[in-house]
Parts: sequence; structure tokens; C-alpha cells
Amino acid sequence: MGAKGMSDLLAQWDWSEPPDPTHWQWLSQVAEREPWAIEHGLLAAKCVALLARALTLPDETVKALSLAGLLHDVGKVALPPAFLRSKTAPLSGNEFARLREHPEVGARIAQSLGLPEMVVTAIWHHHERWDGKGYPFGKAGTDIPLEGRIVALGELTSSLLTPRHYRSALSPAQAIARLEGMAGKQLDGELVRAFLPRFPQLFGFYALSALRERHQPASIEALTFGEEMQVWRATTMFFRQLLRDAERLFGKGFCYSLASHLDHWFALHDIPLQVQGLRLKSTGAWWQSLSDLVRSCRLLFSLIVNALGYLLGATFVTDWLENLRRSLPEPLDAIGIRYGLWVWHEPPAEAEVMVRVR
Repeated sequence: MGAKGMSDLLAQWDWSEPPDPTHWQWLSQVAEREPWAIEHGLLAAKCVALLARALTLPDETVKALSLAGLLHDVGKVALPPAFLRSKTAPLSGNEFARLREHPEVGARIAQSLGLPEMVVTAIWHHHERWDGKGYPFGKAGTDIPLEGRIVALGELTSSLLTPRHYRSALSPAQAIARLEGMAGKQLDGELVRAFLPRFPQLFGFYALSALRERHQPASIEALTFGEEMQVWRATTMFFRQLLRDAERLFGKGFCYSLASHLDHWFALHDIPLQVQGLRLKSTGAWWQSLSDLVRSCRLLFSLIVNALGYLLGATFVTDWLENLRRSLPEPLDAIGIRYGLWVWHEPPAEAEVMVRVR
């Protein structure tokens, strides 16, 4: 099946995105700690949805579990930004102890956001293991809530398929072998057996036998709906509208000064972008991952907001940018909201949410 067929298939899935854009903003905060966080969360949510459908769970349950899959690592916002970003050596005992706190921290964040109890429970238990060797509770077997077992399988499948700075992604064939080997040990064997027949749908196939022959890692871009290009389109279209309106309001000299300021920033950060005319031009895909792209676009918009706010006043700039945002095509505006690109909308401050670990 080609890329078009895969897109059509994925578009038919029951889960697409949670209704609240603040969920995506939290995921972007996790990406400040782990560069692969957005891809990992998206893919975990899709795997959870496939498994929940295989179990014929109700629609609202599928939706809640998918959201838990998306946000399962949200507790990592309590870690320092540089804690995992470039970690190649094994974690020390103290570092691992701190990392093990993230399920409880994530559950408390989910509670603070008013998410369903099923989401809270799933996040709290997503690192429990069927054999009792997981954390934070060390529960085993069916003592682990079903929602925790489901998200644990989705999270682990996503981990196998997403590349990390310390290892490459596994191929579909390798992932199948790993999941089969973990059945009854790390994972609930019945859930693995329910999930594997649905697993090929992730790659545009219908038979598990077809995946056993695929020994090359799948494109993470394809597995995450081609989200990168949507983020880039939303960024460049908004930027073009901003410069057009700035030229109308303040003249070409103002736009030239702003463009020069941005070009200087791009050069300082070794980003191969340039303002040409009223457009943001790139020589190619200059980002390493979806998370990297989102982080860079948010930085770009923060720079623009700060520069314009200094020159024109923060209140005027916020109202102006908000009116420009509303003129975007709705799908691109939704992408910007989803990933927190419109930084003049303040995301929930981490300090506002109780994340203390008892």
C-alpha cells in the first residue's frame, strides 16, 4: 500500500486528536526534555486505539485511553530540561530514581487537568509489568488495572518503533518478535494476542505475515500522519501573512528590519532559513524530528512576539497576531493550536499544577 493508501487508512481511525489544545502544549513541554516525545506520544495513542478497538471497548473508553497514551509521559515535565536530551550513558541510580517518579507526577497532572479517572489510572500504571517487576507499585498480573496494561502495551510498542539518540528504531519484524517475547512476562499475553492482528494497520497492511518480512525500520514521519509538513505549512503561511500585514501597516522598511533581525537569529542558531521577499525559505528539511521542528517554530514565534512587542507594545501585538491567526485556514490554525505554535496564547504554567511527589 502506498503513502496515499496509508493516509486514507489512518484517517479512518477512531482516534485523531484530543479536543483540548492544552494537551498538546503539555506534550511540547515534555519534548523539551525528550526530543522524540511528540512522535512517541502520537504513536502510543494510535497503538492504544488499535488495541482498545480490538477489545471492542466503548467509544468513550477508546477516546480516554488514547488520550492516556498521548500523555503517558507528561510527568517528565518535572525533570530538568537537559536531563534526558543528550543522555547517551546509562542513568545513575539517583537519576533513575528521579525518572521513576514520572508516572505519579503525570497522574497528578492529569488529575489537575480534570481528566477522567481512567486516564489518571492508566498514566499512573503504564510502567507496571505483568511479572511484577515494574514501577511505581510493583503490581503483577490482573492486579494492574486494565487501562494501565493497555497503555503499557501501546507505550512499549511506540518505544520500539521510534528512534532515539542512543539507538535506531526497530523494524516491524523486530517489533513483532519483541512483543511476542514479552507476552506473559512484561506484557499481558492476552492483550498482545489481541493487538498483533491489528498491528499491521499501523503500516497500511492487513496481514501480520506481511510485516514479518519487513526488516527495515518504518518512516516515523509516515507513522505520525506526516505531521511535520503540516506544522511547517502552518508556520510559513502565518509568517507570510504577518509580513504582508506588517508591510501594509508599517511599510517595507519595517519589514526589512524585521527580516534582517530574523536572518541574524537563524545564522546564530545554524538554521538554514532565510526571509526572502515576504516568505520564509528553507533549503530543505532542517529539523531532526517533529519535536525539534515544533520547538524551533515556537522559538521563532517567541522571538517575533518579543521583538514586535518591544517596538509596538505587547497588547497591540497580541491582538494583531490573534486577528492574523483567525484568518488562517481552519486546518492550519488547528495545527498551530495543537502544537502550541501561537505562543501569545500562554500555555498553563507548570507552577499552576501540583506536581509534587509525596
